[in-house]
Amino acid sequence: MSSDVHFGGDGRRGPLENVPTECYDVLCHPQRVRLLDILGDHQTRLSLAALTTELIEKGQFDVPNGRARHEVRIDLVHNHLPRLAEYDIVEWDAETGVELADEPPVHPNDLSTLLDLYESENGDRLLEALVHPVRMHVLSSLAEHDRPLSVEQLASTVAAQDVDSLSDPERVKLSLYHAHLPLLADIGVLEFDHESGLVTRHEKTMPTVQISD
Repeated sequence: MSSDVHFGGDGRRGPLENVPTECYDVLCHPQRVRLLDILGDHQTRLSLAALTTELIEKGQFDVPNGRARHEVRIDLVHNHLPRLAEYDIVEWDAETGVELADEPPVHPNDLSTLLDLYESENGDRLLEALVHPVRMHVLSSLAEHDRPLSVEQLASTVAAQDVDSLSDPERVKLSLYHAHLPLLADIGVLEFDHESGLVTRHEKTMPTVQISD
């Protein structure tokens, strides 16, 4: 898929804009994105067996089908479904099956964005790296200014908006220096010059899918 994910800069709604940031942690896992996409395509509840089958058909497994079914089902029951239910994204039980919650905090456009991101080149790494409130805010800020920004400027904007409960600019600056910026630079979406302290967004390598309202 050639679609890209857009992060602000021209008035279009940003990805996950209306999704509570506490949900980001459960939405950065590829298997959860896949299963939410499957549930979104169905109007009725899916049994665990049917959901397991569709996940296997959409995934790539290097183990025999029987073992893959066992591993996927165990992961659903003990990991993915409880996490998604905790944030009111799905409703499920072992007997009646699984369905999206009546009013999940994930808009279909947001889910489509996550799926596009996952299916792009290096999708696993991009999904896990970008679906984070601080890193998404950094990319949005760079897009809005359309020029390199200093780490201090980025730290100030993150702190001013209390992104991910970070309100101390110095604390934000440290987390940008030692965690967020190196990770984003590693996946090739920005360049971080440690000497100058300037951060430059890579337009050509950053995915840009338009998200309609």
